[in-house]
Amino acid sequence: MAVVDTLIDAVAANPGLTIILVVLLALVFGAYLFIRRIVVSAAEGYDQGRR
Repeated sequence: MAVVDTLIDAVAANPGLTIILVVLLALVFGAYLFIRRIVVSAAEGYDQGRR
């Protein structure tokens, strides 16, 4: 539980940093989903082009 307590203390002490980290994680996750969608769509397009 010491790790959880340390994490809670860090979030309480630095709310601005926490918000920045959450926004950065959301952007990275969104970029991953966006790139994944492009790659999957391209693969489907190549498969349809071969038929």
